Amino acid sequence: MITIGFSSHHLEALPYIREHMERHQVIVLEEPPSPHLQAMLDGSISISEYIMEFDSGFPEFDRQMSSLLKELHQAGARIIQVEPYLEKLLHIHELFADGKTADEVSRKPEFKNVYEAEKRATGALISYYAQSMEAPFTAVVQGVKDFARADAERLTLREKLRAKAISSLHKSNETMYIEAGYIHYPLYRYLRHELGDRHKIRVVYLLAPVIKKLQGKRRNMGPGDILTLHYAFHGVLREELANVLAARSLIYIKLIDKEEIIPGKNETPHAEDEVKVNRLVDRLNFNQCRELFERIRLSKRAEAVELAEEYVKKLGTKN
Repeated sequence: MITIGFSSHHLEALPYIREHMERHQVIVLEEPPSPHLQAMLDGSISISEYIMEFDSGFPEFDRQMSSLLKELHQAGARIIQVEPYLEKLLHIHELFADGKTADEVSRKPEFKNVYEAEKRATGALISYYAQSMEAPFTAVVQGVKDFARADAERLTLREKLRAKAISSLHKSNETMYIEAGYIHYPLYRYLRHELGDRHKIRVVYLLAPVIKKLQGKRRNMGPGDILTLHYAFHGVLREELANVLAARSLIYIKLIDKEEIIPGKNETPHAEDEVKVNRLVDRLNFNQCRELFERIRLSKRAEAVELAEEYVKKLGTKN
C-alpha cells in the first residue's frame, strides 16, 4: 500500500506526520538527495549540523522532523529523498557556478525541460513582484494569473518527474509513505498513471481533523494555490473565477503569517490563521479586493490584518 500524506511544514503537523509514517516501511521525503542524510540518521553527524545545509523558513520543524526520521530509521524504516525536479535544478545552479552559459545549459537534454519551466516561472514571479508595488490593480491581478499559469506548468513537470521516480523505487511487498505539500496534489494523478490499478494508493490530508474542527475548507488552501491547481488540472479557467481567485490571493498573502509559529496554548496556530484568513477573503468580490488592496498594498502584516478586519466588519454592517 502507498499513502500520500498531504501536509504543511509546520510544527503542528508533526504528530499527524508521525502517526502515519510509523505505519509504513519506506518513507519518501519531498526533497532532493542529501549526501549527509544517512550520516544524520546513523548519528555520525548531529541534527544541527545536518539542517545547516537547509535554506528553510521553518528551522524548528526541520529539527524535530529530523529527530523523528532518526527514530523511524532506528526502528527499521527505510528513508529516501525523491525530488528529481529540485535535484536537476541544483545541478543547473552548479553548472552556472562552473561558468556555463544559459544557452549551454538549455541545450543539455537532461536539464532542458526543468531549465525552461523554472525560467518561465521565475520570470513571471519577478514581473508580478515589480507590478505589485505600484501597478494598477488589474495589472497586478494579471501578473498573479500569469505566474499561476507558469507555476502550474512547473508543478506538472515536477510531479510527473517525481511520480516516475517513485514508481521505479516502489516494491509491491513494501508499504510506502510519500511526503507531499498540499499544492502537489497532481502527484496522485501521475503516480496512479505510472502504477496503474495494481497498487492501492491512499490519499490523506493530515490536518483534515483539525480543519474540520475549525470549520475550514478540507484542504485549507489559499486562493493563489487553488488558482494554480485549476490551471494544472484544466489548463484554462473561466476568466471571472480566475480574476476573483487572483484578486483574493493578493489580500491573502498580505494577511497570512509566514513566520514559523511555535505551538503553545494554541496547538495549531498556522491552521487557525489560514482558516481565519481564508474565511475573510472568501467574503470579498473582485471590486472589494481592489478597494482593500489599495489600502493595504504597502502595509506591514499587522497593520494589513487590522485594516482588513475593519473593512470586512464594515461590509457586514452594510449587508
